[in-house]
Amino acid sequence: MSRSLVIGILFVVGLLVVAAGCTSQQATKTVVTPTVTIALPDSNATQKTYLSLEKAPLNDTETADIIYLQEAGKLEYDLNTALATQHPDTTVFRNIANASKIYMTADNVILTRYGITNPEHNEPGVFTNQKLQKVYTTGVNNGLISVTQALITSATFEDMHIADLEAAIKRTDNNDLIFIYQQELAASRNNIRALSQWITAYGGTYTPTYISQDYYNQIISTPLEQIPLK
Repeated sequence: MSRSLVIGILFVVGLLVVAAGCTSQQATKTVVTPTVTIALPDSNATQKTYLSLEKAPLNDTETADIIYLQEAGKLEYDLNTALATQHPDTTVFRNIANASKIYMTADNVILTRYGITNPEHNEPGVFTNQKLQKVYTTGVNNGLISVTQALITSATFEDMHIADLEAAIKRTDNNDLIFIYQQELAASRNNIRALSQWITAYGGTYTPTYISQDYYNQIISTPLEQIPLK
């Protein structure tokens, strides 16, 4: 074997060793995840305050909003539960799901007070409202792409939920409904604050779809909110 051939082989081997080292470093790179905590709501306090507020007549728009937002709460739980299963090391999904489960129970006082049938399906991932069904199906599929896409999927729901809650508040003058919606609004803003930090940690960016960029920037640049209890 000639000397030049030996040198060539050693050069190629050296390149392979360097490449393998780079790949190993990339594979073992640790993402510094945020320590932000999603606080669990106090269901009993929410229900107590709600029941202390006066009941008022509902119009058709208010009834439709109650039904839609009730299913939206289930979507928040089902979607984040599915994303948590896909990405078990990304704890923000499970934290949001745990909090939203409590809200689903707390919000049942609205249905009971106004005699509205609960629109939620018992089966996970199944929704009467087709808009919400599409959000769930698309979100779960996007979550399979990567953890960053899963985080963006969850943030997109919170983005939509904030816009929906803001709109529902403007469409009612019932103080009991406004109280519940304001609670969920504060919770969703906290969720999107947390998700924004996780997205950044994974090198991604989030651009809002349903709320304005200015509103989104205002939310993520301010601290976590206290959930209003009165």
